[in-house]
This record gives sequence, structure tokens and C-alpha cells, in this order.
Amino acid sequence: MQQSPEKRIYDRDVRHFIYANFADSSRPPTSAEAADHFKVFIATIENAYENLANAHHIALAPGSYSIWMAHPFSGLPTNYVAELEGKKYVE
Repeated sequence: MQQSPEKRIYDRDVRHFIYANFADSSRPPTSAEAADHFKVFIATIENAYENLANAHHIALAPGSYSIWMAHPFSGLPTNYVAELEGKKYVE
């Protein structure tokens, strides 16, 4: 991905994208999907994911950038499932 020097994304925008993706698809976005959405390098998204994890907005799988949780959404299967308008969400 090409990133222009003046292009800057904000963690809050990445956080919004994560939640919107969870709500739309019932799963967390990958860092590659987020990078494609914002048209930035994956490293830029991974930095935002780290910032969001450090602020306890999301939880990442240990040693990776795979989103385990963005409360109340879970990226991992659980015994608790909510269904809304035909979409199933694990809690």
C-alpha cells in the first residue's frame, strides 16, 4: 500500500472501523483489511491496534495483531450468542 507522507489516521477512526466491521460481519477485521480500508501500510494499522490494546479498547491475541475482543464483541467463539436481525454475535 502506498501511503502519502501527509496521510494520518487516528486511533479513534481505526476503533470505529473495528466496531463497524464487527457489527456488519460478526467478526473482527484483520490488520490487512483495515490497511486496505484506510489505504495505509499494515504497520500503521498494527501501531493503532497496539495503541487501542494498551488503552484497553480491544484485546489482541498474544504475540499477534489478531483481535480477540472489542467489548462487547468477541472474536473467539464463546458459549454465549446474541442474535439480532439474523446476525449471530458471540459475547
